[in-house]
Amino acid sequence: MAYRISARHPGRAVTYTIDTEEAALAKWEELTADGVPFEMTDSDGVIVDDIDLEDRIDARSEPEA
Repeated sequence: MAYRISARHPGRAVTYTIDTEEAALAKWEELTADGVPFEMTDSDGVIVDDIDLEDRIDARSEPEA
C-alpha cells in the first residue's frame, strides 16, 4: 500500500510518497526525530500513525489460521 506524507520543513512544504509500511515507518521515525510536523495517509486517504504501521507490518507477517 502506498503512503503519502505531507511534511512542513522550515521554509518549505514537502510531500513524500512511500510504497511500503517499513519505509513509511522509517520516514515516520526520521521526521519525528527531526521535529518536523507532518501528516501521513494511506492510499485510501486514512490518516495513519506509527502504531498503525507496526500493526500492518505485524498482520502481514502473522501466519493465517
